[in-house]
Amino acid sequence: MRNTILSLLFLLCFASNVFGVEFLPKYKDNFKNYGIGLYFGDGVATVYEKPNDTSTIIAKLTWNTDKVYINERVTEPKNVFAVFLPTNALSGFIAIDENDEKYTKIIYDNSKQLTGWVKNPPDVKAYYWRQLFYKYGRTKGLYLFADTPKSDKVLKLAPEDDAEISYEFIYPKHIRLQLIKGNWALLKVVDYDNEQKVGWFKWRNPDGTLNMFPKFDG
Repeated sequence: MRNTILSLLFLLCFASNVFGVEFLPKYKDNFKNYGIGLYFGDGVATVYEKPNDTSTIIAKLTWNTDKVYINERVTEPKNVFAVFLPTNALSGFIAIDENDEKYTKIIYDNSKQLTGWVKNPPDVKAYYWRQLFYKYGRTKGLYLFADTPKSDKVLKLAPEDDAEISYEFIYPKHIRLQLIKGNWALLKVVDYDNEQKVGWFKWRNPDGTLNMFPKFDG
């Protein structure tokens, strides 16, 4: 019995170590640069100075479910990725540019804002924010950043800044995307009291910053 309990404790500790490093961004200022979207890697990335594989290699990255290496030096996943869910096969860099869909420019070191180009495998490319919101916002759902001001937690009758407010929500339990029109998203929101409302929410600002994020693991 004692051995069984110890084994269970070990497994729980191991699981917390693995899953504890997984994350989605919590605050709007987690990003210094929102870029054009996300680039999902597959465990290995060679970063070039220019969008050409004969260019100078400026970094080599490898990672698994709990550790990330830049040029064989271990670093925190949050220093590299915008989204880190390796058990879901989702490790996403901020993508800031692309070149004929053959290369994507990524931020590979968030703390120093270091950038470089990676060559796109046949089945990998940068996904624009709009694509990601449609892909995951309709299925997994969306969430607001923790530092979203109360004044912004509103739905409007039309996708316009001066449109009438139709609903003010407090602690939304579920948010599903219905439609995107420019920087506005038609959302279905289930609030803390299980009341369901539909209205327009500004998902992206004119400067490219986001007000909400896809629930990749929802």
